[in-house]
Amino acid sequence: MFVEIPREFLAGIATDSDRIPTLYYSRYWPVRRFFWMRLKLIYSLMRRASARNACCLDFGGGGGVFLPTLSGYFKKVVCIDLENDEAHKVVAQYQLSNVQLVREDIASANLADAPFDAIVAADVLEHFQDLSFPVNALRKWLSLGGILYTSLPSENYIYVFLRKVFGITKPWDHYHTAGEVESYLAQHGFKQIRKTFVPFYWGILPLFHVSAWQLDGGADK
Repeated sequence: MFVEIPREFLAGIATDSDRIPTLYYSRYWPVRRFFWMRLKLIYSLMRRASARNACCLDFGGGGGVFLPTLSGYFKKVVCIDLENDEAHKVVAQYQLSNVQLVREDIASANLADAPFDAIVAADVLEHFQDLSFPVNALRKWLSLGGILYTSLPSENYIYVFLRKVFGITKPWDHYHTAGEVESYLAQHGFKQIRKTFVPFYWGILPLFHVSAWQLDGGADK
């Protein structure tokens, strides 16, 4: 079951970190809807591609908003991020006994549960100026036959326009568009097996690209 955490709870545990998205509890309903839709589409892909008894990594899971959903679907969930104060509160509130939080840089992280059957990177990869850094880690931590799920901002002119309408400032570290990240993944060991879009599934001027990937050589599911 997909779990959408109430905006009042998320606003109540929010820190002043500029690394944790505030759009999940935006005062604007369309903003919240589109941002949650990314995760709902990832969950939909998961139900078709990943086994329930699998082990999942939430890569750059930030405030932990996806953890109640992931915890209910997978056998074990590991969430790695440089900040996890809010994630700890989510885990406590929802009593997620099968979630492990790792506060560490991916460059030095030693994840005992790797390789993972599923990895989620929801609006994370565009924040790395050098994409080889996270992509090498994802290749190392994803099992052969496992699934990587990505959500990436399109940064098209509709995206830019909506930022202006709703007074949203572009994060200073959005270095890449969805197309650029997807092209890099395809050129560095990943095969895209499914793709959809937010808000329109057929991809007309989308705000976000949502995809499932396997390592080249992995068996299709």
